[in-house]
Amino acid sequence: MPRLRPIGLSFALGLALAIPAFGDDAPKAAAAVAPTEPAAAAGPVSFMKDIAPIFVQNCIACHNQKKSESKYTMTTFAQLAKGGQQGDGITLEPGDPDGSFLVELIRPDGSPRMPYKQDPLPADKVALIERWVKEGGKYDGGAPTEDWTAVLRKNTPIVIPEAYPVPVAITALSFSPDSQVVAASGFHEITLWKAADGALDRRLTGLAERVYEVAFSPDGKWMATASGDPGQFGAVKLWLAEPNGGGKPVRDLLESIDCVFAVAFSPDSKLLAAAGADRAIRIWEVESGKEIALIEDHADWIFDIAFSPDGKRLVSASRDKTSKVFDVVKKESIVTFPGHAQTVYTVAFHPNGKHVYSGGEDNLIRFWAPDEDGKQIGQIGGFGGPVFRLQFTPDGKQILACGSDKTVRVFNAENRAVVRALAGHTDWIYTFAISPDGKQVASGSWDGEVRLWNLADGKPERTILAAPGYKPAASVQAAAK
Repeated sequence: MPRLRPIGLSFALGLALAIPAFGDDAPKAAAAVAPTEPAAAAGPVSFMKDIAPIFVQNCIACHNQKKSESKYTMTTFAQLAKGGQQGDGITLEPGDPDGSFLVELIRPDGSPRMPYKQDPLPADKVALIERWVKEGGKYDGGAPTEDWTAVLRKNTPIVIPEAYPVPVAITALSFSPDSQVVAASGFHEITLWKAADGALDRRLTGLAERVYEVAFSPDGKWMATASGDPGQFGAVKLWLAEPNGGGKPVRDLLESIDCVFAVAFSPDSKLLAAAGADRAIRIWEVESGKEIALIEDHADWIFDIAFSPDGKRLVSASRDKTSKVFDVVKKESIVTFPGHAQTVYTVAFHPNGKHVYSGGEDNLIRFWAPDEDGKQIGQIGGFGGPVFRLQFTPDGKQILACGSDKTVRVFNAENRAVVRALAGHTDWIYTFAISPDGKQVASGSWDGEVRLWNLADGKPERTILAAPGYKPAASVQAAAK
């Protein structure tokens, strides 16, 4: 079951330095898929059209229902206008920019200037907000108590380019239930590629900007996706799966205030768990879509989750430098493992259900016993950087792991000896997937490459550049000659 990672220039910084959707060499595509620049209209300034996108980009990550710095929430207009602990009642003075605390804070000489510890807002955006306040600070988004960020998101059209101008990092991979198709993360979509020849099979759209996980249920009936727009929105979708990796969306299980990084099905396919930047773990009944558990025990982002073989426990990996095991029935924490002392990115239960394997920023896989107060049993080293993902093979005989050292390593699950290394990527490997039949491994890297390997002998089979329609500059130049 694949896991997905947050994308960024450094996992130590998480999403703080996340990559753009496309490169600077694709302004047309960027404008098409991310229409967030306020219009320089001659008419009255619109909150929803002109002002809201500025707030979403620069303010909402720190001033939302879950996280309200200075007790200031901006996700409803009523709260935005009311203000927080420093500007209660004077945040927005319609018609008077100089008397509005909100305007004071976004000016270059604001104290404290907002956005906090970031570059100041461009002068044209400050001027647009000032103009909106001077015109009366009118709200054109419906009920003042309604979450205007949700309204904005639903009303903003997303245009996915037919041809990608540049590749995007691969953060999610999964094989279809029949092992014939590889599902890979794309921009607001999942791209599906034929494992036999690497040809593009189809594209599943309707997702948030970045897809962090794609998971198929053990019985092959369901598919779940975790995605998000960093600092703005996260979503979990449940799909009715098809054997060849396709799917039809059944329901939206969650809309969160920030990215959802992980989803996991229980071994009997009856439950689905999800976790992400809001530090919470949620569990649903798959058939009904009913949420049956909300567990809030971590102090920071949760990057990974996995069920125990019997489905009674759930283990998590977090940026708070811990891994935790929870009782699924009682919905409570059983034990906390603090051994990594750095960010933990990936976790998995050993097939025997007695031990947990976790990997992270300390360049190690540690294995420990939940029933012995989290006692560490041993560790696996030899990695040249953080470990982003680990997984046991379907038969439980081998462990695979990947990370920033551009290699997927295969270990013997019994004695932890190195079996082989799958080398060839030229950039960080964020994720990999093992086919349900246990014959192939697909690995995905920062540069958009998906490589397929024969698991039995470690030989490379093919490389897929998972960017539909993308043509490298060299190919374009050659064709022009």
